[in-house]
Amino acid sequence: MEKKTPRKIPAKRRIFTEILKENYTVAITLIDREISETGKDPELLYNFAICCSRTGNHKKCVSVIEELLEEFPKFSERDNAFRMMIYSLIRTGDYKTALAKTEERLKLSLDDIILLSLKASALEKSGDAKGAIETHLRILRLRPEQKNSLNSVAYLLLEGKEPNPEELKLAMENIKRALQLDPENPAYLDSFGVLLSKLGKPEEARKAFEKAITKAPTEDIILEHLKKLSQTNRQAT
Repeated sequence: MEKKTPRKIPAKRRIFTEILKENYTVAITLIDREISETGKDPELLYNFAICCSRTGNHKKCVSVIEELLEEFPKFSERDNAFRMMIYSLIRTGDYKTALAKTEERLKLSLDDIILLSLKASALEKSGDAKGAIETHLRILRLRPEQKNSLNSVAYLLLEGKEPNPEELKLAMENIKRALQLDPENPAYLDSFGVLLSKLGKPEEARKAFEKAITKAPTEDIILEHLKKLSQTNRQAT
């Protein structure tokens, strides 16, 4: 009886299987080999960029997407590629370029929620809290139940400053709505703790922070808020 030769698994199928398994380093090696053997392919470059992003190599992700967009200007996932590049630019700390790319894309898609969220993130990380708040409010006008924007508005109005009564009211409305939508979210609980501490309710604030830390025990910012609250309470007694 003739012995059958095992069928070779197509390279792309194997690559996508490894990506689905979240074996991104293996996928990168396979993609690199496939491109070397068969030439540049937009789908492979796009997935190469995804793998670079997932493994934290954001500089490489940006360069791969730039190559992809230059070589294949009609690539079907062009919008997503730009979003991924902007995200990676933010992660590398290149906020100026990230904002420029975001504004460029928003001219083509004025109300793109993902682009607006990326813009808000870049503004916040670059120190422009006012611009970030304005962008999140724009998102909320388009999508009133966008949870992350509800939380971000509240947090940015409160953190590191003494909010005026109008800001306190807006922060309270936004964080309460975010918690209604997602009551167990540690980031929202943390923001609620900050709000309660600003309202002079340290015991309630402590409970919010402690609940948040049980949900996200490695989040340094929650631990910092809890520590700051404890120090403030000791000074007051």
